[in-house]
Amino acid sequence: MGTILILAPHMDDEVLACGGVIHLLPHRERIHVVYATDGMKSPAPIVPWRDSITPDLGDIRMAESRSAMEYLGVPVANTHFLKLPEAELNKNLQALNDLLFQEIEEINPEHILMPFRFDRHPDHLAINHVVTAAYEQGHFPRANLYEYFVYHRWRLLPKKDIRHYISPQYLLEVNTEDVAAEKRAALNCFKSQTTKFYSWQTRPILTPMLLDEESQQPEYFLRYDPSAAGGAVFSDSVTWIRIAHRLEPFLQKSKYRVGAFLYRKFGINGSWSS
Repeated sequence: MGTILILAPHMDDEVLACGGVIHLLPHRERIHVVYATDGMKSPAPIVPWRDSITPDLGDIRMAESRSAMEYLGVPVANTHFLKLPEAELNKNLQALNDLLFQEIEEINPEHILMPFRFDRHPDHLAINHVVTAAYEQGHFPRANLYEYFVYHRWRLLPKKDIRHYISPQYLLEVNTEDVAAEKRAALNCFKSQTTKFYSWQTRPILTPMLLDEESQQPEYFLRYDPSAAGGAVFSDSVTWIRIAHRLEPFLQKSKYRVGAFLYRKFGINGSWSS
């Protein structure tokens, strides 16, 4: 299978999107994971002047990812942390570019897995843009690129899942049903995300319902083809997808703020899935 490099913007993205495939693959000593950010903004206080995180949150999240990878069979030595500021990769593109190039050059992978080009999180998009730009300029030509999906649920789309709009010839589906329990157990390693880690939280970042659903579904990957860049991979609704891509993050943030207000004011605990 060659060497595989998974580029994860945040600790837990690798298991959410690829946990089943990781466990299914033989020779997991050939799998490497590079984490781009420092883990210091999830959870993030919705009311910053009232709530706070502990200074060791980043260390906790790194330890969680090491535990999850070890559980799935990836050597801890194959986890690499760039420790760039979370939620600020767009402000650190040169550092991201330089550090990723260094890791890719040292690992020399045959396959690179990265976030989807229309992901809703800016950190995910930053990694995709840096890697695809370098690839199109002729860097790491021996590598095959695949895009994975984390934020694939879109409330503003009639089909509710961005993957349903991608032309089938570009999409690879992997049945991970036989390792659903292992993927779910690996996700449980991320206590900072799967529990109300701080008293001010209204709910976990990752709810039990979301975790169960992610563990039981197949995993999907988009084969990167330079001739089908951007929205060319979609079979329909391209204009509305572009509009929804801009609106969804704003609505998500507003939802959390309203939930925090209701929790503080009336004790109402909203429980939305991501």
